[in-house]
Amino acid sequence: MTRILIVFAAVLVAVSSDAAMLSGQFKGRYGALEIYDAQSKLSFRVNTPRLAERLTPCQTYLWPHTAIALGTGVIKDSDSRIAFDPAKHPNAASWPEPWRRDQTFDSALKDAVPWYASELSTRMGSARLTQNLKRIKYGNGDISGGLDRFWDTSSLKITSLEQVDFVRNFRDGKLGFNARVTQLLKDALVLERTPEYTIYGMAGSCAHDATATKYIGWLVGYVERPGKVWYYAMNIDAKAIADFGTARLDIVRGAMAEMGFIPAPPALVEPPATAPAAPAPAALAPAPTPTPAKPGAKPKKPR
Repeated sequence: MTRILIVFAAVLVAVSSDAAMLSGQFKGRYGALEIYDAQSKLSFRVNTPRLAERLTPCQTYLWPHTAIALGTGVIKDSDSRIAFDPAKHPNAASWPEPWRRDQTFDSALKDAVPWYASELSTRMGSARLTQNLKRIKYGNGDISGGLDRFWDTSSLKITSLEQVDFVRNFRDGKLGFNARVTQLLKDALVLERTPEYTIYGMAGSCAHDATATKYIGWLVGYVERPGKVWYYAMNIDAKAIADFGTARLDIVRGAMAEMGFIPAPPALVEPPATAPAAPAPAALAPAPTPTPAKPGAKPKKPR
């Protein structure tokens, strides 16, 4: 009992002491963040009530969705291409250009392509999806919102804490997917690779609810360094999807660096101020030309 209390107290200290520090990475945006340090077994959290709130996962759901499709043989990594059919998507003209083309499982993950996920849903069917979501314990597992969009402002909900649990269990091979599926998705989910670390993750964004007056932007994944790993889930709110930009990755990268888990980016060095140039010296007046003495003139005596 004493050990349990000590561990619990350690978690509380980690959460409370670092939350205020890490919240500065949000730069005034409303959202939440959890980082789980697999080495110390401690969690570092910003906005714990929000972390425990079940929210629509948006395209972050494509991570388990694709794993289920590959794991059940609905698609194969060597034959996952699905042709884009504009006739099926009358609103495609407003979509980002990368969505309006043929997709494979890895391109669909990298660009978070929703129509590809819808096609996989149709091929898998409700029974198989429900069974697998229950097996991997993904959020509330509710796909009643329709096979084409249950993850997008619809019935499927998940907390940030559950997102971290899913990522941990997936990477650690605890969800029943074979090692090849795990490696295929890992390769497809690289967001940033440097000599010191690699950030893996899946982003997603969609409306909070049917009113579409507020949007949520997610980023979930993990960071690896040789022999070490940290798991994360974060989300922020915005008035429009375009407002998210690079903010999600900036927050995660900045928080990891602030905790000392990855190297901080080099500080920008301001170039030294250039001293104003000295004014050019004034042109020297030419020396007066001496007047030649007249022939026969006597020199004057000094006074």
